[in-house]
Amino acid sequence: KYNSAGQPLHHCHGKEPGGSNRQATMSSVVDTKVALRTFRTCVKEKGAGACIGERKAVVGGVSGAVKAECAPFVEDFFACFAHRYQLSSCNDATVAKMLKCQEQYSGALLSSQ
Repeated sequence: KYNSAGQPLHHCHGKEPGGSNRQATMSSVVDTKVALRTFRTCVKEKGAGACIGERKAVVGGVSGAVKAECAPFVEDFFACFAHRYQLSSCNDATVAKMLKCQEQYSGALLSSQ
């Protein structure tokens, strides 16, 4: 299986990120891509200073989409954090997987046309 950024799903939960909210996540990704195009057009036409609302929409959209997509990794991280990294599944890879998901997914959203 692959996520909406085309990356293979590799996490310990064995489920798609976002669970039952998958349709909502997909529509928020579409909305975010539209907001990004709107923001880029605004910057070209009016300059960055005149596009505060559009920028806010992009930041909120990317944040929400990344949060939904990377939720399993964030859950793993916070489980480790709550147990002071004493769980047998907690290691450097726990943090690395979360950060990699967030970086790759946000990068994929922001690089899309």
